[in-house]
Amino acid sequence: MKKSYFFNFLIVFLFASCTGSIRTDKVDFTQGFTDGNSKVWMVEKTISPDGAVTIKQPLQQEVIVFYQSGTCFLTNLKKLASGKGQYGKLEFDHENQYVTLRFPGEKREFQFEFMDENKLVLFPLEGSDYTNAMELIPFPELN
Repeated sequence: MKKSYFFNFLIVFLFASCTGSIRTDKVDFTQGFTDGNSKVWMVEKTISPDGAVTIKQPLQQEVIVFYQSGTCFLTNLKKLASGKGQYGKLEFDHENQYVTLRFPGEKREFQFEFMDENKLVLFPLEGSDYTNAMELIPFPELN
């Protein structure tokens, strides 16, 4: 009888010690996209569903600006200086590593992966209006 109480106590003690004091935090990838304010990313290349890789000429490269406020701006280098482009909304599913970019008349849904701090890859999800994968790099430092 005493062994039964001892084993029950031991099981409860082990369970409580495994779950009682562990704090889990959800991962928030917003900082990686925005650097705490805004961050300019250039589309280094796009990859179509059939595997074709496209690298645009320097002034035609797409640029995406992600803002901490949850908005984004899509343009190309030529139009960036004049502020012409599309504003959209940035939404995260941090748990699944999904990001949605909502522009007027278009919804781009991606699973994202940071290869390192200087490369972000966006893989289109099924049902996305945009079907190409994109490799993004931070706007380069100009010398």
